Amino acid sequence: MLHDENKPDYDLVEKPRKRNSKAILSIVITAILGFLNFGKLAVIGKLLFTLLKASKFAGTFITMGLTALLYAQIYGWLFAVGFVGVIFIHEMGHYVTSKKLGLDVSAPTFIPFLGAFIRMKSMPNSVREEAITAIGGPAAGALITFVCLGLYMLTSSPYWAGLAYVSAFINLFNLLPFGSLDGGRISKAISPFIWVIGLVMALFLIWKLHAYILLIIVLFGAYEVLTMYRQKSVTAQYLSVEPSFRLKIGISYLVLIGVLVFLMMYSLDISKTFTESIYGLR
Repeated sequence: MLHDENKPDYDLVEKPRKRNSKAILSIVITAILGFLNFGKLAVIGKLLFTLLKASKFAGTFITMGLTALLYAQIYGWLFAVGFVGVIFIHEMGHYVTSKKLGLDVSAPTFIPFLGAFIRMKSMPNSVREEAITAIGGPAAGALITFVCLGLYMLTSSPYWAGLAYVSAFINLFNLLPFGSLDGGRISKAISPFIWVIGLVMALFLIWKLHAYILLIIVLFGAYEVLTMYRQKSVTAQYLSVEPSFRLKIGISYLVLIGVLVFLMMYSLDISKTFTESIYGLR
């Protein structure tokens, strides 16, 4: 997921944080580890401040580790590590495509039970760039799903088939054509009116599947629509894109959806024992 301060539905742009904020993060994680009663693992928190200064991706790996640690308490280590891994690949798809376009973005940051995001420190110049950075995530997600299925074929382990299903589902969910979801960013380059379809789909999922997290997407999406309406001249210029690109991104979007649907259904068919295997391997 992409975040951008200047748009309500992108992740907030943050100025470079001072070292004090990194120290605070280290203290918070140390406290969480201690609260969870991990004993000696709590001392790891004392090293986090040094690690956060070591590299741009130190924060990514630390938040990944914490997220996996929390998931492992519910689903077991094998699923936790795999789940966090496929989300990481998705976010790196956004990161790499953004960098290719010359956009200044942060390394991925994980939020337990909510997902992950990269912060957009520089704005896309047009909806064309926005769509390209958005499609990079689920495209990378589709690739790692294929990898998981390949590992299943090599090992015959239902774990990999189950992980492939989870990966396909996450990336397909993100292609819902509305708001800050990747599908919303891509479909905006095709036609902003596709958001009407996405809104109906989101409301249906909220009602039918109780996917209440989509309420946040709907609220921010509605606010963005209102903002675009109030700034018609700026919006028209931003949304201006050559017809050939609309066709290319539209075909890519539909193909990606089709591929992920196939991968999800196929992996579901071969992973009937996935749940049992996960709990058995905890």
